[in-house]
Amino acid sequence: MKRLFLILLFALPFSFVSAGEAKKVAILETVDKAGDVPYGVKLQVRMNLTYAVSSTPGYEGYDRVDMASIMGEQKFQRTGMVSDAQIKKLGEMTGAQYVLIAEAAVYDASTIIITAKVLDVETGGVANSAPPVFAGKDPEKMQTACAQLAKKLFGQGYSSSDLSNYNTTSYNSGQDFTETAWGINMKMIWVEGGEFMMGCTGEQGGDCESDEQNVRRVTVDGFYIGMLEVTQAQWQAVMGTSVYQQKNKANPDWPLRGTGSDYPMYYVSWDEAMEFCRLLSNKTGKTYTLPTEAQWEYAARGGNRPDGTKYAGSNMVDVVAWYSDSSGSSTHPCGTKRANALGLYDMSGNVWEWCKDWFSSSYTSYDTNNPTGPSSGSYRVDRGGSWNISAQSCRVACRNYYSPGYRYFNLGFRVVLLP
Repeated sequence: MKRLFLILLFALPFSFVSAGEAKKVAILETVDKAGDVPYGVKLQVRMNLTYAVSSTPGYEGYDRVDMASIMGEQKFQRTGMVSDAQIKKLGEMTGAQYVLIAEAAVYDASTIIITAKVLDVETGGVANSAPPVFAGKDPEKMQTACAQLAKKLFGQGYSSSDLSNYNTTSYNSGQDFTETAWGINMKMIWVEGGEFMMGCTGEQGGDCESDEQNVRRVTVDGFYIGMLEVTQAQWQAVMGTSVYQQKNKANPDWPLRGTGSDYPMYYVSWDEAMEFCRLLSNKTGKTYTLPTEAQWEYAARGGNRPDGTKYAGSNMVDVVAWYSDSSGSSTHPCGTKRANALGLYDMSGNVWEWCKDWFSSSYTSYDTNNPTGPSSGSYRVDRGGSWNISAQSCRVACRNYYSPGYRYFNLGFRVVLLP
């Protein structure tokens, strides 16, 4: 029978982080209800979480070695169910604003399951939740897993200064905001309109294909775009199907390439991506859609704050992209590589992203003001490269296309919102 160590962490609301003030997080001893997790592994979990939290901007983590005088710790460990007064007392004794309680369980000889809670000292309640993550017992793998979990716990890899800028209710004000319909918590980034050179510009080097060669100056109006690719949790909340069900629609014999609520959704056709946008628009009264090819490339290049780089945010592909040489033959949780100048993640790599346009083998030179591509065609454009594609295809100018009804394990999308 397989046995696994899994880690589930609870995410803190964005408003908890204030610039210039480190929030203290007390990390308790790792719970082992079955009594079969080696002490050394529990120690790894606790120490790696402490280090990872302390490495997160805006937070300071410290473990139970510094809290020997805390009364009732075992009650925290066993159940996590304590009174508001007890949690507040813990905060007074340690100076902590939050308490992190992790639990580990064995799955097999090399893998464990870790679950965790973050309690808010002030309110006495659980802050929020995030999906499970798997971790190997190897020290390096454990460190990586705990680092990823801390990022999920305190904002999925975005810094506290990034998070403090999000307004969950603001819309159509030229400011970033969070779409909360169906509880999807989709971060939308405002992209100021402007001009850019679209196509095979100089920084793309000698990797360009013939369909990129007709370089022209393009103007786009301002728009919002998803900070992340649409995740599996967001897809299921809106569309009601899982990545497993989508895979079976495509081909039951095809594999899954990464599963989890914060992984990018894939096995999605263009038609289905547009249906996602339609349902979200109807629910919110806003105008969600897929990005035009021009909007996508403008955003990938950094909008009116252009990176001037070959890939979306860097000239070094490994810094910003999960691609064939770095992915381990799988997608990865969204937002775990560096963002570009607009704060957009995974515009290079992870999964190809559907665009609204029909594909043409060459750009039309006169179509330069908010271009939308040909009026008809056989294929729809997709951009950005993917986990199983070479670095060449992760460039900001690279173009690709598929039939609009096609589903595949490297094909997803992100949304645009028109003001």
